[in-house]
Amino acid sequence: MNIHEFLSAEADCDREGLVDLRSLDCVSHYDSHLMCPICHCAFVQPVRLQCDHVFCGKCLRSAITSFRSTDSDVFPCPSCRTPTYEVLTSVPRLLINMCDDIRVRCPFIPEGCQETLPRGHVQSHVDKYCAYRPVPCPDTSCDQMIRQKDLYPDQKCTHGLQQCPRCEEDVMEQDYEEHDKELCPSLETTCVDCGTTIVRREMKKHVEACPEVVSPCAASKYGCPVKIRRAEIGGHEQLCPLIAMSPYFEAQNTRLDLLELTVRHLQQRNEIFEDGLANIRSTLVDSAPAGMSGASGGNDHQTDNMDESVDRSSSVFSSNATTYLLSLHESLREEVDQLSHAITDLDARASMTILNESLRIKEDMAHTNAAVNSVRMQVQWLMNPRLHHGPRAGVRANTVGGNDTNRSPLAASSAPGPSSTAGPSMGPLRPRRPSDSGREGTKL
Repeated sequence: MNIHEFLSAEADCDREGLVDLRSLDCVSHYDSHLMCPICHCAFVQPVRLQCDHVFCGKCLRSAITSFRSTDSDVFPCPSCRTPTYEVLTSVPRLLINMCDDIRVRCPFIPEGCQETLPRGHVQSHVDKYCAYRPVPCPDTSCDQMIRQKDLYPDQKCTHGLQQCPRCEEDVMEQDYEEHDKELCPSLETTCVDCGTTIVRREMKKHVEACPEVVSPCAASKYGCPVKIRRAEIGGHEQLCPLIAMSPYFEAQNTRLDLLELTVRHLQQRNEIFEDGLANIRSTLVDSAPAGMSGASGGNDHQTDNMDESVDRSSSVFSSNATTYLLSLHESLREEVDQLSHAITDLDARASMTILNESLRIKEDMAHTNAAVNSVRMQVQWLMNPRLHHGPRAGVRANTVGGNDTNRSPLAASSAPGPSSTAGPSMGPLRPRRPSDSGREGTKL
């Protein structure tokens, strides 16, 4: 069919109640060859052009409406820019079956439906079998929607409010049972970490303050794998080296984000220039046969000269434009290469800085351990009483032995004298202390 017939047929096919298959969440993966080049989704009602490129029916219709002139029956293919006069609806059945076998989720997931099924069965599931499909309320005075599974046999409206006796909250009748069993904030629940029984409405605050909750280190985004109790996380963060280096990491991440944003902008500009260059080349290719036919059909010498001058001027203009675009393209490539080298250099510097900081921290920890060990040995020596009493006992024994040796000659010399025979025995002599001589001198 030609383009006008295709546009009218697509307009007739639009009706309410159809599921937009492009907005569904895909569960299974599919081949990239089943993807529409315009919407980048799996084909929906695929059609084929004369160049054998396949597109979704709606996507091709919007492209034709946007880029085709109203008085033209020719449309360029969105992929290869080949002029097309008609649209073919005969697409291989294998392609349609592969697209319909892609597994997707039901479009009424927000209402509670968890069904996953092939994409080709979604429309029949929604129309006949989905219990979560919103339908108008059976009460004519109510303008709200109700899920199909909540319809009562007596066709009663379930949008009336009912007050919960525990939390005193107004709940719709269709949601009251679920609220009473699961969602009521006044229901008691148990903390899985500390075993405390609390009210459901306070569960969030309790989890934020519970000391038994296992939480990761604040530097987990930088590579710290530690996950410990919240009560012990403060001591770990004081010793974690990645916490001390987090400002440096933040600065590096900011610089990397800026460089990536710059690279993305340059890539977009590069794509724009490449598209412009491709359009200029296609224009030059299209104008070349027309110029050749005009030059061959003319017999007048003046017409030939005019054609030659026009061709020469157009060729000069096109060569200048092409040269400018190519030079601009090369400069953009050089800038992208420089940015990539700069990013690599920054990454290497960051790695070396992290390595150096880690070595320094390890050395500091080794010195600290040595100092702690020396302090531990000194404290152990001070606290051990045997190390003090042993040397003192040895000193006392040596002192007593020396005094006895010095006094023995004196006692032997005094034995033969008259005093030893005349007077009674005075018993054993008292050992003389070093301070006795001082005292005798004082008495005299």
